[in-house]
Amino acid sequence: MSKTTAFPQTSKAPVFSAISFALIVFYIYAGTFISIFSVYPSEINASEVLNAPPQAPSGTQNVADRTSQVQDPEDEKSSDTTPEVSTRAMNEADELDEEEDAETPDPLIPPNNKEQRMEWFRRKLPELEILNSTNRSRKFHGRVVKFFDNQCAIQFFMIWFSPARMFGPRDFLAVDTLMKTNPEACLVLLSRSLDTRRGYKILKPLLDRGFKILAVTPDLPSLVKNTPAEAWLKKIKSGKIDPGKNPLSVQFSNLIRLAVLYKYGGVYLDTDFIILKDFKGLRNAVGVQSENQVTHKWKTVNSAAMIFDKEQPILFEFLQEFAATFDGNTWGHNGPYLLTRVIKRMDDPSCYNLSVLPIKAFYPVNWVEIERFYRTPATPEESKWVEETVQELNRETYGLHLWNKVTRGFVINERSVIDRLIKSHCLICRKTYNS
Repeated sequence: MSKTTAFPQTSKAPVFSAISFALIVFYIYAGTFISIFSVYPSEINASEVLNAPPQAPSGTQNVADRTSQVQDPEDEKSSDTTPEVSTRAMNEADELDEEEDAETPDPLIPPNNKEQRMEWFRRKLPELEILNSTNRSRKFHGRVVKFFDNQCAIQFFMIWFSPARMFGPRDFLAVDTLMKTNPEACLVLLSRSLDTRRGYKILKPLLDRGFKILAVTPDLPSLVKNTPAEAWLKKIKSGKIDPGKNPLSVQFSNLIRLAVLYKYGGVYLDTDFIILKDFKGLRNAVGVQSENQVTHKWKTVNSAAMIFDKEQPILFEFLQEFAATFDGNTWGHNGPYLLTRVIKRMDDPSCYNLSVLPIKAFYPVNWVEIERFYRTPATPEESKWVEETVQELNRETYGLHLWNKVTRGFVINERSVIDRLIKSHCLICRKTYNS
């Protein structure tokens, strides 16, 4: 009796075991796959998105097709095994990125009180992704080197640390006018927030025209490696250095622009410029920001526009000065004033093959007087001044710095200097730059 009942149980066991095994494998595989996308949504969000071909897919094209066009080459091997799950997870990751971009406050603004600031900074250290390498940022060097293989006439860099939603028409204007005046150039936007599908959509009008633009998440540890700033980064990560009351994003921007030029060479520009000229022929140069009104000798230079060869020795001096004299409490100390200090200490700047360009090259108007550039001329005399100013700028200025912290709220009035320059130097020429 016992034998006859035991026999059918053992005959069904292989079938039951196979089904159980299949269910367990499916559960583990599906659970693991979903958990990867849940824990690392920002890492799944196509890091190579801005390497998409100039003829970008239309809005009606299947989402899975768009995903396959922006994947890393290494990922393409397995992309056809789980296309539906991959596409759905990618879409969810994009939505998460957009939610974070829209709602997350800037985590890089320290408190004013030093004791509170040090406590805040130590608490925030694990969250400050920019201090450490991530899965995405580790691809930085490879992506940049590959991108610069595109027969670039000039290598340009810009930095954008704010959320992508804040990259508005006036910021786009800098990229727009740069590509019109330097159509054979390559532009790298160092930005985590633009290194996303949202960033791709923002830049798509220019990418569709075939311009070479790459938004890429920077990797600070590799950028400062084997430079004087490497020791500074280790100290700041220890939580023992006062980061200062000014936004950390400003300090990291000051450092990264120097490091990226030292490692790769090219042109660095802030995003509040209207570019008016081709940069060919400019080498190892910075521009005067202010000068003595009597002697016309320069007083300060600015780091909003810099042109340097790769591993130019003076960049090493700048990085050394940053590490040795870092002060996060004084605005400009680690930026324009840093360059000014180092250059003024030199007996002969020409020994570094350095050119200090005249004030009209980048800063022909200061932040106090620039409001006039936004006004509609009300008299024949003012109209004449506008005409002469526009002609002079087109003749002598490479890029007009707009002092965005002051002018972002200004209305660009019809027939003003700024209005005239935008209309003659933009490509996309969006309907309005008053936003």
